[in-house]
This record gives sequence, C-alpha cells and structure tokens, in this order.
Amino acid sequence: MDNTLGTLKQCKHLAISSNCIEKITGLKGLDNLEVLSLGRNQIKKLEGLDDVANTLRELWISYNLLDKLNGLEKLTNLVVVYMSNNLIAKWPEFDRFKDLAKLEELLFVGNPLWETHTKTEDFRLHVAGRIPWLKKLDGVPVDDEEKEKGKALVG
Repeated sequence: MDNTLGTLKQCKHLAISSNCIEKITGLKGLDNLEVLSLGRNQIKKLEGLDDVANTLRELWISYNLLDKLNGLEKLTNLVVVYMSNNLIAKWPEFDRFKDLAKLEELLFVGNPLWETHTKTEDFRLHVAGRIPWLKKLDGVPVDDEEKEKGKALVG
C-alpha cells in the first residue's frame, strides 16, 4: 500500500486482496471509503485505519494474520466485518466488538476461538451474549433464543 491511494477521493469500495500486504497504510484522503477489502494478505495488526474510521461501513479482512483486534473500537460505523481465518484465540480480543454498536453481520469462522467453541457448540451463544444487537453470524441469522441463552451464559 502506498500514499497514492489517497488520490482516489471518490472511491467507495477499495479491493486490494491477495497482494501480500503486511501493513495498512496510505488511506488518508479516501474521504468516501465505505468498503475496504483486504482479504488474503499478510496483515498482523489493525492499524492505519484512523483516516477512514468515520466512513468505513464494511471491513473484509479474512485470511490474514490478525491475533489481536486493537484499533477495531475506532471503527464505530462498521456494519459488516468479514474476518474469517485469522488467529483470534481469546475472548478479551473478541470483546472489542462490543464498541461497534452498528455491527449487524460478522463472519468469524476459522479463527482459533471459533474452532475451540464450535467443538463444544457454544460459540454462537457466547457471541450472542456479547453482541446482542448482531443480526447475522457466520452467514446465519442470530435468533432471539440464542440471544437469551447467550445473555445467561455470558452474564
């Protein structure tokens, strides 16, 4: 990624997947960016998104190397997050989604946390208890029963 991306002032959807990108940079000036597709890269940190935090509604960042979600809380207008097949392994990292009050859809399949809790069949309940406003998880609608059970499970 380089600073010439910032010249794309009217760009609403930027797709730069499968480019071996290691670091998110050069987004300053993308004043209308709503969808950022960064799947299948080598990204380890959610940095460099501050300049698009106010406009970004969808973040597609599956198949990267994310093990922490620092910075996610700044992206308060996110409605959709696709982040399957990363390295998120602990609930404290997942809990950063609590700051995203507009989040409606999350794809999280293939992360170590998902793998662990899918075996015990309680992943969806944990998520529903932590993000009760979520409408769709891993492509399947979240129903009221899951939200109630999740609330009881998570507390």
